[in-house]
Amino acid sequence: MSGLTWLIWRQNRTAFWIGLAAAAALAVYAVIQHHNVAEAVNAQHLQACHAHSDSVDCARDIVAFKHDYQNPIRRPLQAMLLLPFLFGLFLGGPQLAQELESGTYRTVATQSVTRMRWFMAKLCVPLAMVVIISCVMAAAMTWWWHPIVKTAGYQLWQFWYPFYGVGPVVVGLSVLLYLLGMTMGLFLRRTVLAMGATLALGGGLFAVIEWVRPYLLPHHTAIRQHTTTPPVPDDAWLVADGPLSPDGRHVPEAWDCFAAEHLGHCLSSHGISGRWAEYHPVSDLWPLQWATTGACLLLAVALIAMSAWWVRNGFSGRLRKTPAGRP
Repeated sequence: MSGLTWLIWRQNRTAFWIGLAAAAALAVYAVIQHHNVAEAVNAQHLQACHAHSDSVDCARDIVAFKHDYQNPIRRPLQAMLLLPFLFGLFLGGPQLAQELESGTYRTVATQSVTRMRWFMAKLCVPLAMVVIISCVMAAAMTWWWHPIVKTAGYQLWQFWYPFYGVGPVVVGLSVLLYLLGMTMGLFLRRTVLAMGATLALGGGLFAVIEWVRPYLLPHHTAIRQHTTTPPVPDDAWLVADGPLSPDGRHVPEAWDCFAAEHLGHCLSSHGISGRWAEYHPVSDLWPLQWATTGACLLLAVALIAMSAWWVRNGFSGRLRKTPAGRP
């Protein structure tokens, strides 16, 4: 590295080494936990329990396994959602805001650096740090989590945790929140304001992503007559369901029947004989991860384009080129 790239690295190297050290520590801990989980599965022969799910001994062993290994990983998975916000608040928010607030960005003008080159350096060097650190952490948590759910079951895979604590979506959200913070710093030019706006808008952005997440892939559809429960697998993500008429039409729900003494007779009197359901099977976990990551990256590209346009056309603090011939 040299020139402007070296300068940006020097400005952010402390944050990078702290983040890399945290990622390395998490990776080591995840490898140890993965080894412990694998030993427990082999020692208790839990893989064979999937073929004997009705066995009382297997059920007891699976419950004990969940208590020892599945429950303790919940807090780390929940904490992983903080990672993108940390990148946005403490790396993205101050990235441009500090220089614009203090006026130190004007020093770049003395080095014959254009506004766009300065912006791209401020963007790309920390962004590379974000990608490296979030990739290491996401891989570590996925390595730790995968053998646990493979043994205990995927019943909770669709919840906000573990979904946002493993896989590529960790990287996608981290990139998006970092760029959101940087964009807020560029527009607001105040470090504290940029950090506050990143927190508020980041929370709203996450809520929108969570709202659209079930619709990023086509749903699977199932119908079944002579049932009162949704016709989906136990580990499926139920998106929508409702009653069916005898000829297979969707009909309104008869809510008063659920308090009736004879549920079946009440439903029949309302013309209800079955249920329909739209759902995501557990096989959609990783496709949904990549689809959500893609949505995050599309928003990130939009933020980059908006910021680049602002730097080129609406940036009032002009960076002047050094006159030709001046050393």
